[in-house]
Amino acid sequence: MDAHSWAIREERFAKKFTSARKYILSDIFTWLDSNIEIEQVAVLISHLKDRDFLAGAKIVSIDELLAEIREKVVACGIVAKNAIPEQYPLLRTLQLSHNGYYKAL
Repeated sequence: MDAHSWAIREERFAKKFTSARKYILSDIFTWLDSNIEIEQVAVLISHLKDRDFLAGAKIVSIDELLAEIREKVVACGIVAKNAIPEQYPLLRTLQLSHNGYYKAL
């Protein structure tokens, strides 16, 4: 949510993504293989039809991201048969709200 030009956004996001690549495997996800390929995604308010990448990262709108999460949560089915682990309380709440505990709502 900014009014900057795409050139300035490219510059700002490139800096963020470069820093993320530097630290993501060494400091955050230390258990992952250092050769794993990380897909970087820029989550923006909207996804313009003529622009799919920003600073080398795929652009996804908030609505697209939430639709993808919802689709995967709904695919899990009812909680009684395939509960999302309790360590993911927000995803589990979505599962309960979209699928129900014993029957689809």
